[in-house]
Formats: sequence, structure tokens, C-alpha cells
Amino acid sequence: MLDAEPARLTKFGKVTIDRKGPLVVMVDGFEGDNCSCRDVAALAMAWAIGELQRELVATLQQPGGGSCGIGL
Repeated sequence: MLDAEPARLTKFGKVTIDRKGPLVVMVDGFEGDNCSCRDVAALAMAWAIGELQRELVATLQQPGGGSCGIGL
């Protein structure tokens, strides 16, 4: 992502955070243009942060405002 060609995600997937041991962030199913594997991982994590932020704001604004749920 340090070159002059813009990098972008072309396929979206799933970002999973696991805290059972040391923190592990898994990025699956993403693809990008003008990206190395590391670039795809970084762009996927940035995308996930944005999605989580939007859901958090919607959830805090009103009950049932976001699409967040608790899995058992």
C-alpha cells in the first residue's frame, strides 16, 4: 500500500477475533486489487472496524437499532 497504485478490496469475507489464547485475528475470503497478502489483511481489518463502529452507533442510538446479537 506504499506504492502509487490504489489498493482496494474486491471481495469481502469474514474477520474473526479469537482470545482463547494469545489474540489472533483471522481474515478469510477477502481479495483485492493491487494488494499483497498483508495489504488485504490490513484493508479487511480496517473494513471490519468501520462495520463494527456503525453497528455500535446504531445499537447505542435505540434498542434494536443495530443488527448485533449474542450467540450462545
